[in-house]
Amino acid sequence: MDKKGYISRIREDLKGGRKHSKTTIESIAKSFGIANKNLVKEYTELAIILNAREIAHDSSLTTYEKYLDIVALYQSQVNLSMRTSMSVLMQQYSTPAPISFLASSYILKSGSLSGYKAFKNIVKGNTKGKIVGNAHLTNDKNDFPKYLEPSAGNGLLTIALPYHYTHVNELDDVRLANLKEQPFAKVSSWDALKPPAAYDRTFDGIVTNPPFGSLSQPELFGKFKIKRLEHAMALNALRCMKDDGRAAIIIGGHTSWDEHGRVTAGTNRIFLNYLYHFYNVEDIIPINGKKLYSRQGTSINTR
Repeated sequence: MDKKGYISRIREDLKGGRKHSKTTIESIAKSFGIANKNLVKEYTELAIILNAREIAHDSSLTTYEKYLDIVALYQSQVNLSMRTSMSVLMQQYSTPAPISFLASSYILKSGSLSGYKAFKNIVKGNTKGKIVGNAHLTNDKNDFPKYLEPSAGNGLLTIALPYHYTHVNELDDVRLANLKEQPFAKVSSWDALKPPAAYDRTFDGIVTNPPFGSLSQPELFGKFKIKRLEHAMALNALRCMKDDGRAAIIIGGHTSWDEHGRVTAGTNRIFLNYLYHFYNVEDIIPINGKKLYSRQGTSINTR
């Protein structure tokens, strides 16, 4: 099996604008000795990630130009609909590259223009701004920004972040191996519901798109009873963030309200009550699943 050869071929095809279907991508994979459909999906996604990261760190482009190029990359990628029983069970649907770029840009700590400001500029239609500054190159190691992705998959949500200051965590063996081939500061495989105690209030930025599902047993966060897996994983990730840190979290569904203008009673209300009680929530942005997620193999609405 020639994994590197396959990834190199797909990266070149993406750069050349050559589009593929599920059939053609599997045929190419077979020519490199890769017959397992899950491996085809994971290695294809890794090729997309490497190209997206290359764009995100191209200093010759404005932030808006990077965003447009990453949108074009997403539109040219094959639909990653290959599924196995395990990938469905673990809800392994990665974040689309354009959303990943915005989310990781939002938490980026930089010298002159924060990722957050660049994110806002894109929303406002600013086509000239750049994420500039060299805060991550400082000689004072105490000033190095540190980022965490606790359910990292192949690393897609980290594409705007510097490799060497980003910690990633993943349980799946194939994805863990893909992460270890990239020069992250640290690659680990702990249970994302139980972050190491040493990570408490450690990171300047948290970015996460945890798997969606129900917990077998509710988890208590103070007096708040959390029943959803993605909510519990997100809150545990936030425990790892510094008090002045920034987080971008992707969870399932769209927010709804009752006749009194309150968030509809249930798991979402409890989760959002906790967030607004303990954190400064800048915004909740509904994302159209069919338009903005389908090429990752799912069309579920997210926030």
